[in-house]
Amino acid sequence: MTQTRRILCFAGLAVVCLALAAWFVVTRRDVPKTGSEALNRAIELQEAGRFDKAVQCLQTWMKGASRNTSHDGFLYQQIAMIYIAKAYKKPASRDESIRQAQLNLEKSLDFINKRDPEDNNLYLDGIGGAYEILGDLSESNKCEFYEKAKEAFVRELPLIKGDSYTAYGKTVLLEPIRIEIKKHLDRVSEKYPRAGCQAN
Repeated sequence: MTQTRRILCFAGLAVVCLALAAWFVVTRRDVPKTGSEALNRAIELQEAGRFDKAVQCLQTWMKGASRNTSHDGFLYQQIAMIYIAKAYKKPASRDESIRQAQLNLEKSLDFINKRDPEDNNLYLDGIGGAYEILGDLSESNKCEFYEKAKEAFVRELPLIKGDSYTAYGKTVLLEPIRIEIKKHLDRVSEKYPRAGCQAN
C-alpha cells in the first residue's frame, strides 16, 4: 500500500470515528440529574416528533434511584400526554398510542388513589382532560373515555376547597379553577349522548 493510500485510509477512518462520536454525543445526552431535566428533555423530544424517545426518557428517569416517587402520578400523566400527541401526529399508530395513553392514565389514577384525597385536587383535572381527548380520538371507546373524564371532574370538584391556594410563593385563586372544571364537565356531558353513549 502506498503512502498516499495509507493517509487516505487513515483520514477516512478518522472522519467515520468523529462522525460516530458526534452522533453518540447528540443522541445520547447525559442521563438527566433531576425530574425537571427529564421532563424538559422529554418535551424537547416530543416537539421533535420523537415520541417513543420522549416516553423512554421519562420511563428511564422513573426507574432511577434518585427520583422523587411523589411525582410519579404526574409523570405517568405526562407520558399519557406524549402518547396522545403521537396519536394526533401519527395516525397509523393511533390505536396503540391511545391504548398506551390509557394505560398510563390508569397508573396515574392508581397513584392518586393511594394518596390522601386532599392532595388530589390538581391531578384529576389533567386526567379528566386527557380522558376527554382520548374520547375525541377514539373510534371504538368514546363512551368509556368520556365516562372516565366525567368521573375525574366530578371527583375533583369537592376537593377544591377555599378561595385560594398558595404553593412555592405563588397564590392561585380557586374559583376560576372550579369554573373551568365545570366547563369541562358540561362539555363532556354534551359529548356523551352525541357519541351514542347510554346514561348511567
